[in-house]
Amino acid sequence: MKKQTTVRIRGAYAIGLRYAILCITFVFLSIGANAKYEHLLNKTYAQRYLEIDSLFYYNFELRKDIPRFEAELQLLMKEARAANDIELECEATLLSIANNSVGDESRFHLVEPEAQELLEKAKEHKLTQIRVRARQYLGRFYMEKKRNYIRAIDEFMKSYYLMKKLDVADFPLKKECMYNVAHAYYTFGDMEDAKKYMMAADQIVLPGNMTMKDIPNKAYTYISLENTLGLIYRQDEHYDSAIYYFQVVRDLAANVGDSLWMGIATGNIGICYFLQQDYQKAIPLLEYDIDQSFKGKEYDNGINSLLKLAEIYLHYNDMSTMKLLLDSARYVLDKTYEPAQHMQHLGLMLAKYYSSVGNQGLAYRYMDTSLTAKKEIDEKKNAMQLANQQNKLQLQEHRAELQKNVDDKNLQLLKRNILMFGILVLAVFAIMFVNRQKEVYRQRSRLAEYEQHRAEMVLTNARKQLEVFTNSIREKNQLIEQFSETIAQNDTSTSNKEQEVDNETIHKLQQSILLTDEQWDEFRELFETVHVGFLNRLKEKLPELTPAETRFMALSKLKLSNKEMAGMLGIGLSGMRNYKYRLRKKLNIADDSALESLIHSV
Repeated sequence: MKKQTTVRIRGAYAIGLRYAILCITFVFLSIGANAKYEHLLNKTYAQRYLEIDSLFYYNFELRKDIPRFEAELQLLMKEARAANDIELECEATLLSIANNSVGDESRFHLVEPEAQELLEKAKEHKLTQIRVRARQYLGRFYMEKKRNYIRAIDEFMKSYYLMKKLDVADFPLKKECMYNVAHAYYTFGDMEDAKKYMMAADQIVLPGNMTMKDIPNKAYTYISLENTLGLIYRQDEHYDSAIYYFQVVRDLAANVGDSLWMGIATGNIGICYFLQQDYQKAIPLLEYDIDQSFKGKEYDNGINSLLKLAEIYLHYNDMSTMKLLLDSARYVLDKTYEPAQHMQHLGLMLAKYYSSVGNQGLAYRYMDTSLTAKKEIDEKKNAMQLANQQNKLQLQEHRAELQKNVDDKNLQLLKRNILMFGILVLAVFAIMFVNRQKEVYRQRSRLAEYEQHRAEMVLTNARKQLEVFTNSIREKNQLIEQFSETIAQNDTSTSNKEQEVDNETIHKLQQSILLTDEQWDEFRELFETVHVGFLNRLKEKLPELTPAETRFMALSKLKLSNKEMAGMLGIGLSGMRNYKYRLRKKLNIADDSALESLIHSV
């Protein structure tokens, strides 16, 4: 009886165990059946990044549908959390940051807190590739949406130092992320650092000797990288290297069937030949670029090549072809992003054309239009250069502040250690005190270097602006002289009305170089920055000088010619000679060379 009871108990236990196993199996099968992203779970980033790109990052149809996109992210996060796949869970958060930073402006406020939370989590779990990409998304957000270039560069540099630790086999996006660092510096206007990081990106070899052109979603990133490298080399006049990279771009564009990029790359090669005056090679390349650019509505690129082609036909004295090209340029000018940028060149070439066919009135009018456009562009460039200089100074100040915070924390730690260890660590304290003094000295040295560098940058900027000012005067003087000679030659063949137009044009140019009181104040500020204390020393040494004579002495210090000074002071050359003679007599100076010696000794 006892034996039978034992058998029954064992049988019941076996049935219960089988039932439990069946239930557990059913649960797991249910989870597997409902796991949409099971194929992504618990894999390395290198194993699943292409699939994630296709499913989310480059799935533009899904990303347009925000509610559906967010629902998919929640599902991905839920499945990752259930499988304890922390890296994939972080990837879902990264996708959310990526979408919020480029979508509707009302979602921008979510980016920074979400990114900071992700960075802390990724650091805790040692997910370096997540930290790299989160920093880069923050950098792009600050640069493109917030226009905070200082924080943007700071984030990109933090991502750079993090990615240096990663092997490309584990982090296949290293090449692309390195390019993003370079592009940030390129946008910032720092060509030297842009080139440095561009070259570093170009030299990274992807796993299995794969190239970015083998990854359809990355093809345009690679095209942009190679094209930017070509532009940098062309700017440095390394034309062979530039042509090599533009040919790579053309081949990549052909590989993806993009005729517009093929045209742009071909035109860039043509411009390299144009700059080397190899016009026969340049012509067909520029023509192809113009055709493809206008078909693709890339009017800025097309008109740039169009003007280069017109200049070639001007060189060949083929005025009819040149006129057709210039008319085409005028037709599309208003469709460009920056009409003034192109008008400064188009106006100059139209002036040359009309001058060659004897229509001086139109020639002068287009020359004036060209000068106006050039002035507008120069002012924008100067403002941009000044902004870049200010941004660089702010970046240095920001880094100095970060370093100061680190130093302050170290100092607080030092004080705490002194209190904790007291007399027992007196010897150690002495050593650390010395180190602290060294750190303070280094900090002061860095601050002094920074102040010196800042002063040098201010001086350099003032010199550039002063040089632009004087060069502008020289150019206008030369233009007045050229126009005067042309008018003198055509006096017999032109009507009184045309002569009046010519004389009025010259009068306007003469008025434009006259140094007004307002311009003198601006000039004096620049002059004093470059030649510190000159005007004060001049006043102390020669207190009897009039304001007009002081202006003359300042202009002489810049070694301007008599003709240039005469134009700025509003007097003729003969008046200039009389002016000098009266000044020498007033100061009891024998000749002009003695006067110049006096000026340069002040």
